[in-house]
Amino acid sequence: MLSTVGIRAVSSDPVGFAWVATRQGMFRYDGRQLVSLNQLVRQGPPLRGEAYRVVADSSGTVWIGMHDGLYAFVPATGELRQVPLPPLIGRHSHINALLLHRGALWFGRGIDPCQLFQLALRRPRQPPRLVWQYPQGLIMAIEPDKVGQLLLFSFERSWRLTPSGRVYPLADHSHRYRVQQANQARRTQLADQPLRLPHGPYSLTDSTLLEQRPGQRPRVLARWARHRSSAAVPHLDVLELDSTWYWLGQGELLALSIRRQQQPPGLIHHPAPLAPEWNAWLSFNRARTGLWAFAEGMPGLLQLRPRPVPIQALPVAGGPRLSTRTINRLPDGRLVVGSYAGTFTQAADSPLAMLRRWQGPEPGPVWFCSLRLPDARLVIGLENYGIVLLTGRQFTEITWVGPHPDPSGKSTFCLLRDRARRVWAGGQQGLFQLDLARRTRRRYREGDPTWPLHRCEIEALSEGAHGELWLATNQGLYCLQPATGRLRHYGPDEPPSYRLPTSLVRTVLVAHPDSIWVGTLDAGLLLLHPRRGVQRQLTLGQGLPSEAVAFVLAPRPGRVLWVGTHNGLVRYEPRTGRRSDLTTTEGLATNELNRQSAWYDAAQQRLYIGGVGGLSFLAPSILAKAGHAPRLLLTSLTQHHAQPDTIRTEYLTGTLPQGLTLAPGDAFADLTLGVSDEVGPELGRFTYRLLGAGSALWQELDAGNRLRLQGLEPGDYTLEIRGETGLGTSTCNGLRVPVRARTYWWRRPGVWVTLTGLLVVVAAGVVYLWQQRRARQREQAWRAEQALRQRLAADLHDDVGNLLTQISLHSSLLRETPHSPAQTAARLDALAAASRQAAQQMSDVVWGLEVADLRLRQLLDRMRDHAQEVLPPAGLDVRFQVPADLPDPELAADLRHHLYLIYKEALHNVVKHARATTVTVQLAATTAGLALTVTDDGRGHDGHCRPGGHGLPNMQARARAVGGTVCYTPQPAGFAVVITVPLG
Repeated sequence: MLSTVGIRAVSSDPVGFAWVATRQGMFRYDGRQLVSLNQLVRQGPPLRGEAYRVVADSSGTVWIGMHDGLYAFVPATGELRQVPLPPLIGRHSHINALLLHRGALWFGRGIDPCQLFQLALRRPRQPPRLVWQYPQGLIMAIEPDKVGQLLLFSFERSWRLTPSGRVYPLADHSHRYRVQQANQARRTQLADQPLRLPHGPYSLTDSTLLEQRPGQRPRVLARWARHRSSAAVPHLDVLELDSTWYWLGQGELLALSIRRQQQPPGLIHHPAPLAPEWNAWLSFNRARTGLWAFAEGMPGLLQLRPRPVPIQALPVAGGPRLSTRTINRLPDGRLVVGSYAGTFTQAADSPLAMLRRWQGPEPGPVWFCSLRLPDARLVIGLENYGIVLLTGRQFTEITWVGPHPDPSGKSTFCLLRDRARRVWAGGQQGLFQLDLARRTRRRYREGDPTWPLHRCEIEALSEGAHGELWLATNQGLYCLQPATGRLRHYGPDEPPSYRLPTSLVRTVLVAHPDSIWVGTLDAGLLLLHPRRGVQRQLTLGQGLPSEAVAFVLAPRPGRVLWVGTHNGLVRYEPRTGRRSDLTTTEGLATNELNRQSAWYDAAQQRLYIGGVGGLSFLAPSILAKAGHAPRLLLTSLTQHHAQPDTIRTEYLTGTLPQGLTLAPGDAFADLTLGVSDEVGPELGRFTYRLLGAGSALWQELDAGNRLRLQGLEPGDYTLEIRGETGLGTSTCNGLRVPVRARTYWWRRPGVWVTLTGLLVVVAAGVVYLWQQRRARQREQAWRAEQALRQRLAADLHDDVGNLLTQISLHSSLLRETPHSPAQTAARLDALAAASRQAAQQMSDVVWGLEVADLRLRQLLDRMRDHAQEVLPPAGLDVRFQVPADLPDPELAADLRHHLYLIYKEALHNVVKHARATTVTVQLAATTAGLALTVTDDGRGHDGHCRPGGHGLPNMQARARAVGGTVCYTPQPAGFAVVITVPLG
């Protein structure tokens, strides 16, 4: 392990990570991957150079001794800070010794002089206190003794530090013995006396195991070569694990049991190839279930597993690799194994004894299957032969009876004794029934040539709860009622209740009347309900190591299935779904297991498993016991970020407390998982579910340790993760990760609801404003219509009405009163004049009602016509003064109507009151708009209204109606009316 770095120190934290100080820097190790500390730092300076020492305290803070001082790293926050120290006096600032002791961190710095510091962990940000300084030397180790005092060790000197702070020198060349336990307890003693074992008169030195009885001289029980080391490493560094002491010798690991026992303890030697010229260290692994050994000058780490593997392979005399078939026990108690290389047996008194060849005659080359009878006899099915009965050491052939030829040239694959004491055999030519009393066999339904089972190769047999037989064949699965001959078929071409994904069925096991386990060649393991069909299927996608199932066993009480495949053995608990994969890593002789080559010895409670590479056995009860509960770790997060388009990896510290956010456009997020198990960290398995997404069923991670999240609908979720080791031990913790999948703001349902609401409000507002506008338009039109009606009524009443009254009066006078011809002519002239004036007034009214806007030149022409009609008959001359460059804009109907009527009123007043001879009409464009001036040379006027007159007030009112003004200006000889109206 860790073969790319030269290790100086290793320390494990409470979360389950290992922190490794190396010549290449500081690293974190999770069982699979080595990660530089600089990749974990979120705040603080980067570390450079060689790391010397490391310890992790109970709060998770990692203290690192570097070449330039002491650093503290908090994994939960990613903060790295350098601990402030007094200015350096000596030659270098290396931190060469670290110790966590009684709530404080003790460390040594420098050389010539060397300094000892104490840092209180309850106040980690306070400056360390300088406890002691020595002018020469280098502090290489700090150790507590059994009474709590500290021992300081340099290359050639040693000191004792008392609780009062006083330092006493020890004898030169003092060395120490140290004992550390898995619970982190430790004690150190000076090597002036041997290290005593807990029980008995036994003790250790750095190179001998001694027996020291009272009154006798010490007796040497064992010797070994001590691993040479410097003052940094104790002369005897003992680690206690599972009541066993372990320490390093030269090129080996030594183990000694410290349990109470009558005989002297035996010393066990395990090879441990460590370079003898470098400091060699022994430490507990992350899970504290094993040991790590390393030497400071060589790369890599040795992993030592003191506990035995759960499965043991049986050795074979002569060393051949057996491809096994049947496994059983002979009447004399010996284990018998049939294989393609012959028949082998094992002595009955030792489960670890070698398999040796069968001695004596054999009835056939390969014992393919076997059945042990209650009287200890053995029924044996042979390959390419028949069936024999073994009684003691004598073989008797089970002869063929029946009208058809003997099918003894074909193989027998399986044997079964049902509850009715009938013995059945299945093989290449169907189903057979055996009569052991007569030593005969015959084929079931021999007289029916159309019987389907005659054309099947029957691989396995199992009896149901009601006496029915379940047959695994190469044509599917059959259920047979032997008493009635009723046969039911399950296969890929049957209706859904009887349909199977394949017809190549290898094995069958009836676990319950409604639970039939079916092993197939290419579709994995099936759970079949006899009437409802397939209820569950385990394949590669569900974690089965291979879809080719060789056998299925369920030893009592039947809560656990043992499934043999072409890629290892699987321990499966159907109720919980827990699964353990057992391979050669756990001691299996081979991963490719043979069909029906498994047997459970109920008397010895051992499970025997055979394959193409040998035979193995295990005790299921021992395997089910978990040695420890590892921790589930979240080691890194690899996430795609849409803004910008990048993929970044963030290394984590075991959890993700802030949760995970997927921004709009992010394609995926990968969570890397780990298990703090040193037996096989790469074999850990993980299940997960996403709460808030449908049914939220637990799913198993298909392969590896990377969980990918992608394609999530927007919303908030909770990701739950569980883990277990390769042997099926669940982790002591689970993980809950809040997950938020966001989307673009315009895709959010609330935004669409809001926008829809706003659209409805805007549409309603537009309709309302349109309706209001139409109402105002209708009201304005009505007002305009009413104003027009009033104006027409006023114009017709004031002008045309008066003229019509005059016409009517003159007509009455002409009809009723006699007149002279002169009077009649005068009245007719008056009547004609009134009629002409009435017609003119009606023409003016109609002209004023024209909708189309007229230009100023057209109004001027109308004014000229009216002046010629009114002034010359009254004896008045008229002059128009209009500039040539006068603009010719369009005039609104109201403007031209009121301007024209004001002009007519001004001419009427001149004719009626001025006694003038000449009228001058001027039209000009000004900044205020249009100016119309009517001037006469008559007797003049003071600009005030006569009593009872309405002409001048009417002119003022009409001018105000169009935003204009009327001014009356007396002249030296005459009177002037000035009308100003805007053109805009």
